[in-house]
Amino acid sequence: MIRLDRVVRACAVAVMLGQGSGLAAGQSAPIVGTGSVELADPAGDVQPIVYLESVGSGPEKEVKYPGLDVLKLVVASDGTVLSFSATLKAPPAQAANEVLEFYVDADRNPKTGITHPDNPKQLTGVELYGTLESCLEHATFGTLCSGAESRPAGHSAVVTLEKFGAEWMYKDTLLSMPASGTVKEPKKVSISGAVVQASVPYSALGVKPGQTIRLIVREACAGKVGGVTQGYFPEIVLTLK
Repeated sequence: MIRLDRVVRACAVAVMLGQGSGLAAGQSAPIVGTGSVELADPAGDVQPIVYLESVGSGPEKEVKYPGLDVLKLVVASDGTVLSFSATLKAPPAQAANEVLEFYVDADRNPKTGITHPDNPKQLTGVELYGTLESCLEHATFGTLCSGAESRPAGHSAVVTLEKFGAEWMYKDTLLSMPASGTVKEPKKVSISGAVVQASVPYSALGVKPGQTIRLIVREACAGKVGGVTQGYFPEIVLTLK
């Protein structure tokens, strides 16, 4: 049975200090690479995915699904696209959710772009926000990037992309599902096993080969601890192929 119920929250929030983990914002030196970078992440640092679900006209209840636990992150460029690959502790199962969130500072100028309140020390001068999504395939409803399904027909990955306006709370959607108006549909990639991978074209990012960009990536299901967003990887400074 397909479940199209609304999301309570993407991943649950740890309420006691020490329940969450992942790298603290600004803790590590930037990782500098040309073409691609690869980073490891410890297991067991995510919170459950929580949905409100109901059967028929019955009452809604919270249902928890295992969080998408990233063990390895690879960000790679090939001259035309920027790809994000996340190796998970276990393959995606019944719940769709974000695997990664990322922010792009395309010109590495702190005076352009916005400063995001979630992590103002790192998220300054960023122009773009995106996600790597693990989506469910359904025979009737197609590709679903939220909700849960007991027996999905398959799993697909996409990268969504938004451009910040003058302030962090204002964004224009560039890539999303479903496509509508000026919003383009991202390329879907079938998920096989525990690797979730998809890419975004240079044209959508507004970048070109040889350009050096700054990326801030976080594990989406790391959640928050004491109101502080967790799961940030070390800052990435990447020169594109």
